[in-house]
Amino acid sequence: MALFYGTYLNKVDRKGRVSVPAAFRAVLDKRSAAGIVLRPSHKAPALDIYTVEYFESLNSRLGEMDVFSDEQDELALALFGDARELMFDSEGRIMLPRDLMDKIGIDANAAFIGRGESFQVWEPATAEAHKRAAIERARAKGVTLPKSSAAGPA
Repeated sequence: MALFYGTYLNKVDRKGRVSVPAAFRAVLDKRSAAGIVLRPSHKAPALDIYTVEYFESLNSRLGEMDVFSDEQDELALALFGDARELMFDSEGRIMLPRDLMDKIGIDANAAFIGRGESFQVWEPATAEAHKRAAIERARAKGVTLPKSSAAGPA
């Protein structure tokens, strides 16, 4: 499966248009993605971007929760309340919603950070500080991945 990885810095024009990195567009093409969905991150001052298909799978998993429970209601609102489906223009750009850009501080530049199944858009200085802190926390905690019998060479 094609994954989103790497960090890319792209300019944002006055209208909020920004080019999605070519490497990320290639992943979307390999996945035959029907489109992308943007939403404010659940945990960080960033925008999460998912394929429509992956976002639909989140909805399926939400359906496994107790219907009308407070948890299901709150999570549904958190997931879908500010989500936006985005279209690419002919130059591979998307238009970031101004209200969400303002919320996370994106102005002239945006940092795109791959996260495997998805990617995020950040204000560049905040992105670098967050990455450094996350790496340090993982090192300090000794976080590792479990061995997998399907894993390839190290």
